Amino acid sequence: MGLFQRISDSQLLPYTREIVTLHDGGELALDCLEPTDPRTTAENDDRLIIFLLPGLTSCSQTSYVKSLVLAVTKVGATAYVLNNRGLGGVALKTPRTYCATKYEDVMEVIAHLKQKHPKEKMIAIGTSLGGMVLSQYLIGHPVEAKENFFAAMMISICWDPLAGTRSLETPFVNKYIVNYTLTSNLTELAVKHRDVLQRRDCWDFDKVLSSKTLREFDTNFTAPQFGYADVLDYYKDGMVAKRVHHFSIPVFALNAVDDPLIPGDYLPMKEAELEGSNLALIVTERGGHLGFLEGVLPVKKPFHYMERVVMDILVAVQSHGDDLKI
Repeated sequence: MGLFQRISDSQLLPYTREIVTLHDGGELALDCLEPTDPRTTAENDDRLIIFLLPGLTSCSQTSYVKSLVLAVTKVGATAYVLNNRGLGGVALKTPRTYCATKYEDVMEVIAHLKQKHPKEKMIAIGTSLGGMVLSQYLIGHPVEAKENFFAAMMISICWDPLAGTRSLETPFVNKYIVNYTLTSNLTELAVKHRDVLQRRDCWDFDKVLSSKTLREFDTNFTAPQFGYADVLDYYKDGMVAKRVHHFSIPVFALNAVDDPLIPGDYLPMKEAELEGSNLALIVTERGGHLGFLEGVLPVKKPFHYMERVVMDILVAVQSHGDDLKI
């Protein structure tokens, strides 16, 4: 519901697009939107640069991504949105897509952004799958992450893929609406890029396209593509809840207890409470997955609770950033 109560599909944001060529010849789009109100725009050295990593099959023109971008620019920051390979209208150049655990593409884009903005403070925001990838990067490269980013934010991240997929297989809404929709989006993407993807022989493409659940799709497509023994091996590698102590920068996370992709019992609340933890976890009773709509009968508007949290944190960083230094 949150996807339909924000910005309509027909309202496109006027991004400036840059095509980034990756080391293996792949390409992805990096879309940028600058703040339009000169009263909120800081001098170059003081300007915040926000690097936004969208969810599973989302791109820069997905409704909730657009609302987050507008929230970012409203407080005077510059937004850069990563469009994963094969998304955002960019053709897939090589038979490689993306997953929750591999962040090589993200590292290349981060290096590119640091070249463009060597002095400005950078904050990364990862939503859903984008947050999982961002977490893997922060955990795998804590020293580099601290050099590149002032802080990070995670929204509706699945901290435990095993628990998440079990939840998605629970009738009725989770299994027959959420799981079905996510899987359909992925199989449609595979169909769209089939000619390029079939250059590899690591999968049976008929099985890929017959996948009915996210677990089946990851079994038939994601796990073999990225060299995992099986889907369980992939999901175990994607588990970050017990590794948040490796975060070397302040990380603000927003999750809802009723999120179908990660039930409240599996949120890393105990880990966030440990002494020395760099994770600040905001948990709401309601909000679903990337929803966080306001009101008993939510009206259509660009900013709901999720966007207001993002704006509040960015304003706080701009005003009291020195207090966050670790």
